[in-house]
Amino acid sequence: MTLLSKSSNSRNKLITSKIVLISIFLLFSFSGFSQNSCSEQLANAEKLYESGQIDKVAAMLETCLENGFTKDEKARAYRLLSLCNLYYNEDEEAEKAFLELLKAKPEYKIKDSDPSEFVNLYQEFRTVPVFITGIKFGGGFTDIYNIENYNDINSVVSEGIYTPDYAYSIGLSFETPILNELSVVYEFFYNTYSYNFKNVVLDYANVSFDETISGVDIPILLQWNILSNDFVPYVNIGSSLNFLISSKANYTRRDNEGTEYREPENLDLNLTDSRNRFNYSFCAGVGFRWKNIIGNGYLTFDIRYSRYMNSIVDPANRADNPEVMYSFLITDNVFKVQNTQFLIGYKLPLYIAKHKVKAKK
Repeated sequence: MTLLSKSSNSRNKLITSKIVLISIFLLFSFSGFSQNSCSEQLANAEKLYESGQIDKVAAMLETCLENGFTKDEKARAYRLLSLCNLYYNEDEEAEKAFLELLKAKPEYKIKDSDPSEFVNLYQEFRTVPVFITGIKFGGGFTDIYNIENYNDINSVVSEGIYTPDYAYSIGLSFETPILNELSVVYEFFYNTYSYNFKNVVLDYANVSFDETISGVDIPILLQWNILSNDFVPYVNIGSSLNFLISSKANYTRRDNEGTEYREPENLDLNLTDSRNRFNYSFCAGVGFRWKNIIGNGYLTFDIRYSRYMNSIVDPANRADNPEVMYSFLITDNVFKVQNTQFLIGYKLPLYIAKHKVKAKK
């Protein structure tokens, strides 16, 4: 290739690059000009409405309604169209425009300056979310109560010492509003908690074990939303079903000095078959959801108390592990658990705007 042809190729590439850059610049300039033009048209249309020149508003907005407005500007534009149609008693067209307003801005709130006809139209539409869904996670502490001492080789007077550990949960939350103040909350949680047991058997054998229990909780709650603005405190009450997934424990025995018994090694056991697979609980809690803190969703915080009604241990199967009875000299007591948890979450509302009267028909 000659020097002349190389120089010509370089010039062609340079010209092509300039053309591309100029095209991009013109495209962004046109887009910005178009946006500014539509914003100005919307402002002018609002001035025309305020001055009483209502017949000129629709024509001014028409060219920008498809793709010239932002979401907020589109909501303002459809509000104007709805007001104009109400002025001319075009109720059906006003409803169509208001429906488009809610699609652009589902959480539109009535202003003090809105005329009564517009307020009445607003009240004819569903403006609350049909569904709110998200994720929650957190932790807390578990308490053991209602212990029934089982006397086989255990001490008659000692039920042992139970020391609960922390509890953890993560799951999905779903909420269906019934009224502005009431909603039904149903959730699906994976949770795990653990505790430690210690006892001295026959005055010489120091026996202990750590048990970790995991399962699925499905709470169903009736929730009262105290306020109706961006910050909504609430209280809820209901019940929960619990399904056991697994129960595992690590056993240790240390005999006092001077006995003829050797110290057995640690033993890991799966106790799932000797635990109740199903349980249910009473639940109650307080919390809040706060909108527009992170994105367009709700940041949530809950404090929830759950009291399980059935024993964790299945009395009919607590002797299913002979290693525990003969090597560690204990058999499970019957007991129940309760816990308090602190849950943080993030939820998104789903809106489907509808005319309430027509939807019923």
